Amino acid sequence: MDGAAPDDGVAVDWEVIAEFLRSTSEALGEMPEVAGVASGAGAAEVGSTSPPVLRYELFAELLSSQGVARLGDAAGAVARCCESHVQVVPTAQELGWLLAIAAQEPIEDLAERNETSTRGMYRSLEAMWERLGVRNQVQGVALAVQMGWIAPPPYDNSRN
Repeated sequence: MDGAAPDDGVAVDWEVIAEFLRSTSEALGEMPEVAGVASGAGAAEVGSTSPPVLRYELFAELLSSQGVARLGDAAGAVARCCESHVQVVPTAQELGWLLAIAAQEPIEDLAERNETSTRGMYRSLEAMWERLGVRNQVQGVALAVQMGWIAPPPYDNSRN
């Protein structure tokens, strides 16, 4: 994550996940001694004392319906934070689409050039916007320019 400190909300989410992992590690570390005994061993090998019980109560709070929901929310928030630091790069085909859109090429022409229907082209573009983490063409072109994938579109000053 580029060494950047997460914001307070994500730090809390990380702590929820860390709490779950600590509890899991503790509980698994307290496995009964009989776990190491070979299967089929008799009473003599196991011993006469009752083995300790895996402490499921360590899981109980986090695995309650509220705990599961809290853990799921925290994991989702952490995943979104991590994803926001992963650079998504458009494919060569997507770069061509971005260039065409920046040049204000009609979607119908772009679809024809890509041998698909206009509706299919809109679907492909929508999938690209989602993958790039933007909502529409304007944001997509702005991101492409910001990231240096394409040059800024020329501005037509004759319209002023």
